[in-house]
Amino acid sequence: MRRIKEPLLNKNYAVMENLIFVHRGQFISRRILGGILIVFAILSLIFEDQLTLLDWLRSIFFFLWGALCFTPLAGSHKSCIMYGDGNLKIKWIGWIREVTIPETEIEKITLASKYVLISRKSKKALRVAINTLKIEQRTKVYEFLIEYARQKNFALEK
Repeated sequence: MRRIKEPLLNKNYAVMENLIFVHRGQFISRRILGGILIVFAILSLIFEDQLTLLDWLRSIFFFLWGALCFTPLAGSHKSCIMYGDGNLKIKWIGWIREVTIPETEIEKITLASKYVLISRKSKKALRVAINTLKIEQRTKVYEFLIEYARQKNFALEK
């Protein structure tokens, strides 16, 4: 019987987990806002005596806006920092798209009290706001980025 070898890990580094936060407050508030907008759109069609084109357009706009609040396209209720395949991927609260930064582009990581700044060689620096996170979530972000910078030998400023 053949033994399967475990992957070799460098003993100096801990195995890092991807960082994922769920922002429950924003998730609930978006649902409430979406429901209010949809109800407003329907009620404005029901209780209007004579509907003009502008009334129809307004109702459709509010209905679509309310529906958008129920989808992840309106800004995620999850924030995550993931690494792998030579990239650092960041999807933060309120961002529509995920940002992928190749590790070869990262110059330094700056940790501040209200934000994290990832300086890139050829592009504009990426600023990630952390002032809305809870203290324990901020601590996890700091620990993750400190360990990441240590493993990848990036300059780190505090």
